Amino acid sequence: MRRDHKPYSMRLLVNFIRRFYTRWRLTPQFTAVGSGLEVIGPHRLEIWGDDIYLGDNVHIQTSRGQMSRLCTWPNETGGRGRIDIGSHTLLTPGLQIVSADHVSIGDNVMIASRVYISDSDWHEIYDRLASPGPRAPVHIGENVWLGEGVKVCKGVTIGANSVIGAGSVVTKDIPANVIAAGNPAKPLRELEKGRPIKKREAMFEDIKEYNKTMRYLHYLNHNSNGFIAWIRQIIVPSRKG
Repeated sequence: MRRDHKPYSMRLLVNFIRRFYTRWRLTPQFTAVGSGLEVIGPHRLEIWGDDIYLGDNVHIQTSRGQMSRLCTWPNETGGRGRIDIGSHTLLTPGLQIVSADHVSIGDNVMIASRVYISDSDWHEIYDRLASPGPRAPVHIGENVWLGEGVKVCKGVTIGANSVIGAGSVVTKDIPANVIAAGNPAKPLRELEKGRPIKKREAMFEDIKEYNKTMRYLHYLNHNSNGFIAWIRQIIVPSRKG
């Protein structure tokens, strides 16, 4: 659809159902969850395994045709992987994080669509039955921004504030405060020294004001929608608003 034709009352109902489903179905799947978890399309988020931790105000978005997955897997020592996701992070559709060792993601990180993060090769080169194969922890520093389609391989550390360009494959460490891109990803330039970076945590400094603002935005988007027009668009879609 060109826009959402739901009446405002239906928008509120959908929001309530989404929050209820998140608390009832998803929250118990995590080992620990901070406050303010928000999941758009929670039925399209797959959680598999133990030791998955979320900080405060984690926002996870999914979309039709793009499942997101957080998965920890047993390793050869008898242990299993671990995923730590910091506070105020944004995870968007198609994200896959798969761990047989340890993937840690700092606060205020933004991860674009179709990003893949893995701390293992998942098979050994000469013994293709050996799983999870070579592994090494992945650390993504505070306030990192991963562009669309980025691949982050085992043993990689990405330093704080750095930006990884769309489609890049990160096979080696990336220092802090740089813009990097390519296959394999390499630093292209440094961020401007002394220039402040506004982080996602600023959105949540006054959580009551944040929630009020979000409700008002939903009201602006839906208050002019009527039930009859909404039903008509469902039955007979058209270009008319």
